[in-house]
Amino acid sequence: MLANQQRLRGAHLLLVEDNVINREIALTMLNRAEIVAEVACDGQQALEMLERQRFDGVLMDCQMPILDGYAATRALRAQSRWRDLPVIAMTANAMVGDRDKALAAGMNDHIAKPIKVEEMFATLARWIRPSVPPAATPGASGDGEARGDPLSGLAGIDSRAGVAAMMGDSTLYVHLLRMFRDREMDFAQRFRAARARGDASAAMRMAHDLKSVTGSLAVCSVHEAAAKLERACLDGDDDARLEALLREVDRPLGPVLDQLQAL
Repeated sequence: MLANQQRLRGAHLLLVEDNVINREIALTMLNRAEIVAEVACDGQQALEMLERQRFDGVLMDCQMPILDGYAATRALRAQSRWRDLPVIAMTANAMVGDRDKALAAGMNDHIAKPIKVEEMFATLARWIRPSVPPAATPGASGDGEARGDPLSGLAGIDSRAGVAAMMGDSTLYVHLLRMFRDREMDFAQRFRAARARGDASAAMRMAHDLKSVTGSLAVCSVHEAAAKLERACLDGDDDARLEALLREVDRPLGPVLDQLQAL
């Protein structure tokens, strides 16, 4: 992994990601490898940033509002100046054919969420070539230390796996758990409201985001239920089925969020 990070030092990447927690995870990993990353929150914003700046590559989330990653990639590939720009998909979907769908849209490769650090840097190193050699910098500072571990005894959360996914930084992991707690307190209400106003795509994105974040943070008790809810949204299941699956999500989600109040 260190060799791949060395090859990527100084690269200038555009990270296209609408979920704030996933953005923070990816930015932390990239910055620690001395990769310069700028953020777009949807595909349309990404295209606008590409018009103004030069990037060595794009990390493109696939499920986003306004313009998703597939449509954004097709749009940029339609212009000759961006035809060779490395675009790497990032998606929490793990269904058969997802990688083929990304490649068909013009992306070069695929990184699955939750992100595995070694796999992410190996994939980036296959495609990204920094255009400007990095200046010599002192070694990176150490990871956050876990003294008086606030993570011990958390039910429904594999905190050991979660910290490992954050490159050993327990301070970052606690920060992200707090963000998750504050963001998802009203998940069920927001999901029902989206369905009630006929916005099925918004409800699907909520389920997708919950699946993605709980996978990244190793909130195991919620992740599988969120994945089932997203799948049902994608399949167009009826309201009764979605309500039953929403209750399956809320059953473990409530206790997890309650215990995170102590963080």
